[in-house]
Amino acid sequence: MKHTYKIFASLLIVVSVFSCKDEKATGEKKIEETLTSGTTTILVDNTVEPAVDDILQVFHSVYPRAHITLVNKSETEVVKDLVENKAGVAVMSRLLTDEENAYFVKRKITPQITQFASDAVAFITNKAAKDTVVELNEILKLVKGQTSDKVQKLVFDNANSSTVGVLLNIAGVKQLPSQNIYSLKTNEEVIRYVHDNPGSIGVVGVNWLSQPTAEMSKIVSDVTVLAVDNVKIDKSVKRYYKPTQSNIATGSYPLIRKVYMLNYSGKDGLGMGFATYIGAFEGQRIILKTGLLPVKLPYREIEVTN
Repeated sequence: MKHTYKIFASLLIVVSVFSCKDEKATGEKKIEETLTSGTTTILVDNTVEPAVDDILQVFHSVYPRAHITLVNKSETEVVKDLVENKAGVAVMSRLLTDEENAYFVKRKITPQITQFASDAVAFITNKAAKDTVVELNEILKLVKGQTSDKVQKLVFDNANSSTVGVLLNIAGVKQLPSQNIYSLKTNEEVIRYVHDNPGSIGVVGVNWLSQPTAEMSKIVSDVTVLAVDNVKIDKSVKRYYKPTQSNIATGSYPLIRKVYMLNYSGKDGLGMGFATYIGAFEGQRIILKTGLLPVKLPYREIEVTN
């Protein structure tokens, strides 16, 4: 941890020496992009956007010369914009595939990758539902196009969502079936839909449940977060686990994924500065408060006196 701080501090000293404001022809002053100043855009997967936005608010308050715009999109849209060079930095719950990365290999760009948290795909249902648990196999039946006696309807935020990708990968299929599967636009819409429609199960990023906005707080409190079985732990006894930080940390919850900051900009600019901050002590403390699991658990020193 001390080594990380020394590196970050050294970088800040270097950029503070060389950073300056350029005069435009119009007389306006432009802030040069460094690790802690300038303007840039970061693409973010909608399922983890609340946590990233929280860290960004603090980052902006610490470095007022930094102006980062978050662009909230589905996973497929984020990858598309990266490959089309519409932005160079993104937050995703997976790394790019070899095929997706080939574009950057041709341009001789080596990505700077920072894993800063672990997340979970959560299932929610209406408060009126009798069951508070669900078997993952019953969910996967619908994803495979089969029918289930226990799960009638799955609702995703987006057909191109990272949550869809997780379940498709586990189910071993390439696309969602047309029956019993519904796609909306955002995680907020999924939560609202489940709240208003009994009998459906929504699939969302756990961050939207652990850290709802003021507008969504009442609605989130009125839905049930389902516990999911994990047959890999003990096949003889069926146990169910909720997507809590402790269950993510122990691996008890079966649908865990890593969250990365991917820098394909080809430079050590503001995106790299934000990635360094999010992976350092302060950023990790904020991650802990958002409900996600930080890569480095912040420590507390306790002094015992007689």
